[in-house]
Amino acid sequence: MSTGNLAVDVLRSIAAQPITRSALAREMGLAPSTISTKVNDLMKAGLVEEGGMAPSQGGRPGRLLSISYRTGRIAVIDMGVKHAKLGLADLSRTILCNESFEVDVEQGPIATVELLAAKVRAMLEREGGELLSVGICLPGPIDVIRRVAVAPSRMPGWHNQDVGALLEEALGVPAITDNDANLAALGEYLTRPDAAANSITVLAGTGVGTGIIVGGELYRGSSYASGDITHTKVEAAADRMCSCGNRGCLETIASGAAIVSDLVKIGTQVNDIFEVLNLVRDGDPTANGVVREAGRQLGLALSTVVNFFNPGDIYLTGALSGASVYVAAVRSQLYERCLPLATAGLRVEAAYEGSESGLVGAAELAIIHLLSQPTLNVRFSMPVIE
Repeated sequence: MSTGNLAVDVLRSIAAQPITRSALAREMGLAPSTISTKVNDLMKAGLVEEGGMAPSQGGRPGRLLSISYRTGRIAVIDMGVKHAKLGLADLSRTILCNESFEVDVEQGPIATVELLAAKVRAMLEREGGELLSVGICLPGPIDVIRRVAVAPSRMPGWHNQDVGALLEEALGVPAITDNDANLAALGEYLTRPDAAANSITVLAGTGVGTGIIVGGELYRGSSYASGDITHTKVEAAADRMCSCGNRGCLETIASGAAIVSDLVKIGTQVNDIFEVLNLVRDGDPTANGVVREAGRQLGLALSTVVNFFNPGDIYLTGALSGASVYVAAVRSQLYERCLPLATAGLRVEAAYEGSESGLVGAAELAIIHLLSQPTLNVRFSMPVIE
């Protein structure tokens, strides 16, 4: 995936393995002078260093480039309605550590960001490193230019809130904000060795969202609303009330929240989807039946998308991807309902990165945003790198 930012692409290649300038130019298909100029910029910024000589290939050996600012950290947050996952990544977007904790979005953006910032500081104090940037995934539509949540149905009080600005004020570093399913799709594409150039990543947790990769690039749509399948009206949902205020949305029959609600209605006492998954693992027939039906309904809804978009892969992430019965039900409906040509070679499986895919996607965009900044006061002053 090319980012459109040469500094980021060069930094990523160097982070993957030590490499010489000439080898880097060949790898990227660019003039040695262009690569050399960008490498010099990164060295001046303190991010890259030149070390020992590379093995000779018959000519004059070059010096190996490597990442020098090894203590730089990117804080990445994957936030749900009730739970959040926080991690620290390095400049190669490798997730070095992570932890999960409870949140309550109904407390509002300011209180929630204060909690998140405190968790970031505590993790940095415990793990070490210097914070360079922050990336956060939010469970709702995001205008990525203004960094604001747009009428998120499960986040009352968050509409038009610039969460990125709140994080920047709290932590003093650049921040990016995006939709959780989008960043899960991006993270999955970047880390899966055999990722399809055109894919759909389904984030199935409390709600249901999808992220779309087209030609190896994240697709957000003209108003950043692509992939919001959760509020598609489906016949089986009848007149069930949805969190968005409408009736008959897919979320009311195929999401984690719907599964919990349905089980409670028939006398199975569960508090959240994680308790449901424990019942499924224990072979509880009622829980298995409800989860299977939810997966079937998601597969029905996705069948139209697959026939229209013709993706190479569909990846399932989020809590429900851990239930094999849910994944199998989605897969069976797609193969049954879609055209044979649309499903020829189609893979439908749990995400390669599992629950960390959103963190990886957040790290990627946070690094790109970091290198687009005119200055950065950490241990060095970063020049403009474009």
